[in-house]
Amino acid sequence: MEWQQLLMENTALINAQVVQIGLEREGQRVTVTGHLADTALSPTLISELSGLQRDFAETQLELVTQPQASAVAALHALTMLTQQVRQRLLPELIWPLSMPPTLPREDRDIPIAKLDAAAVAYRQGLAHRYGRRRQMLSGVHCNVSLAASLMMGLYQAQTDSRDFTTFQNHCYLHIAQNYLHYRWLLTYLYGCSPRCWPQSGLTPPAQPVRSLRNSSSGYTNRPGVAVSYASLNDYCQTLQAAVDNGKLSATKEFYGQVRLRHAGGHSQLCQDGIQYLELRNLDLNPWAGAGIDLSQLTCLTWFVLLMLWLPVPASTDNWIQAGQRANEQVAIETPMQVTRQLTEGEQLADALQTMATSLHQPHALQVAQHILTSLHDPANTLAARWEQQTNDSLERATQLALQLATTPHFNA
Repeated sequence: MEWQQLLMENTALINAQVVQIGLEREGQRVTVTGHLADTALSPTLISELSGLQRDFAETQLELVTQPQASAVAALHALTMLTQQVRQRLLPELIWPLSMPPTLPREDRDIPIAKLDAAAVAYRQGLAHRYGRRRQMLSGVHCNVSLAASLMMGLYQAQTDSRDFTTFQNHCYLHIAQNYLHYRWLLTYLYGCSPRCWPQSGLTPPAQPVRSLRNSSSGYTNRPGVAVSYASLNDYCQTLQAAVDNGKLSATKEFYGQVRLRHAGGHSQLCQDGIQYLELRNLDLNPWAGAGIDLSQLTCLTWFVLLMLWLPVPASTDNWIQAGQRANEQVAIETPMQVTRQLTEGEQLADALQTMATSLHQPHALQVAQHILTSLHDPANTLAARWEQQTNDSLERATQLALQLATTPHFNA
């Protein structure tokens, strides 16, 4: 498929609303002293706010928005929900970091979410396989899809696929394959889990890193879970095989950084095709009241389109494995270090500039310049900013986290 040509033939359909975005923001409820809350989440609050859920633990909030037409609309929806939840939680706060605060010494004092029996049993299984502490990591998941008008325009301009569903599957697989190869750039720019607090269950790094959560020490499945993105059929078969052989308890236990998704669940995905992609690799941005800001979502919008623009080699599994190695390398680099992926990063920025020029998108040009500037000056990255403000001090890190949780900044 000649994706660059198809995109250029549909330039009139490409704008800031080219990628629809739904957001899922996780976060721990804490006291004003930075300890996990010891209260249950109010059933009344849950019933009144449809986007409010619990993740693994009773203290772990998950704020979920419906898909929105643009980055601006997505951030606005998440901001409104976050502000409503925050006001109703007071005096409790939402911890602004992906790394949880100091956890209780005893596992039993990390309470599993009070849900129905099946949901509790599933979480008890996770606690057995990964430990309760590992499950307390939080982040932002972005559910992305191309605007329907653009997807149809691309389909009508091509001749390789005879039916729309097959074409759409090819489109989303292409984006996913490249995203998994190049996601290290987002880890570089927006990783913000340099260290962990005591009793996290993680091995503290010898020195600050960019993203402990995005490293092999972070939020990953146990070794041996290998899911292929070579095709939708391969994805479905290898994911189901991991469940059948006991490596996963259910398909939803797959912690891949990209999930192929259908609103009807895994069986509907395999039967009816990919409706959207769930991107799961973003750390919380502690300076953003909603956990993510507009500049990040704007970057993500054009990054997703760039993943469609760029070619994918024939050996997709090797391509993705190379991306995993690159991401691990970047995740454990020190925050102020110029990344060893600099050359590939410059090539990505150049490719984004070319795409932006070809598609007449000045906002994408601005994103390309931001990427290039940040690659040459790591001080612009979130992890470096955090380390500069906390100076490798756990006490200062806790104080800053509580300050940001108490007076969060919302830019939408």
